[in-house]
Amino acid sequence: MSFIYMFLSAFLENFLYKKINSYENRNFQSFLMFLISSIILLIIYSFMYDFNKEDFSFIYEWKFYLLNLLELFVFYLYRENYHQNSGNYTMINMFVFSTIYLMPILAFFYNSIFIFNKNLDIQYDSFFEATVFSFILFALTLFYYVDKIKNRKIKNLPLLLLLLFTLLNTMYFSVKIVQTYNGFLVYSFIQFLIAINFFILSRKESKTITIKKILLYTVWPFIYFLYFIAASLIAVEFITIFKRVSQIIAAMIIDKKVIIKDAILIAMIIFISILFYLYKVKI
Repeated sequence: MSFIYMFLSAFLENFLYKKINSYENRNFQSFLMFLISSIILLIIYSFMYDFNKEDFSFIYEWKFYLLNLLELFVFYLYRENYHQNSGNYTMINMFVFSTIYLMPILAFFYNSIFIFNKNLDIQYDSFFEATVFSFILFALTLFYYVDKIKNRKIKNLPLLLLLLFTLLNTMYFSVKIVQTYNGFLVYSFIQFLIAINFFILSRKESKTITIKKILLYTVWPFIYFLYFIAASLIAVEFITIFKRVSQIIAAMIIDKKVIIKDAILIAMIIFISILFYLYKVKI
């Protein structure tokens, strides 16, 4: 079920990003989308949880503020990478997708360092087990991208590595904070901060607002609603895998471009992940 939730989330996310990127005042439109989302998430929370004082305990958690910084930093890193690697977006996508095979190793160490809700954590028998799972995902990722990156040059490797490291940490802390605290409240705050960021970036853009666009942006908070449900069911490693795989599948559908080899490798990644999940939860 988590994969279905993440796929629906990724499909809507890709669709909305593609729409916004087609606008000349994309920063202002992004501001509107995140502001509307922040308000809707807060409204949904108020109806579902009735402002329980304990739900606001994340405000006293330093990891929440770290996540805010990571979420903002990711946007800037994406922009800078797309600027410096213009015409070589495949290389950027490969580094983004690489989070799937690095997350098992990162989670193995982070889960023992940071205090979060551990009910959904994978209980690895050893570091070797985490490494084997990671290596299998690495091999499948390599096979997926080997033909795509052939004869392509990396213009700024340190910047790509920084994007990868930031994405890894953003994904980890996002999932773990949502698993530990109330996701609606947490992301209502975070998306308000992101909205302010885009408003600042839009200072030279036209400030046009239409009812049609406002209605379209009301879809955005439901992407997070689906994400919260998925994160409440499985470990951060599987959320990361399902998110990245879902983004590729959604792009294939939206762009109407499906390559058989790619589809087979994506199916294998999903299959291996499900097998490992069943093995660890001993169903």
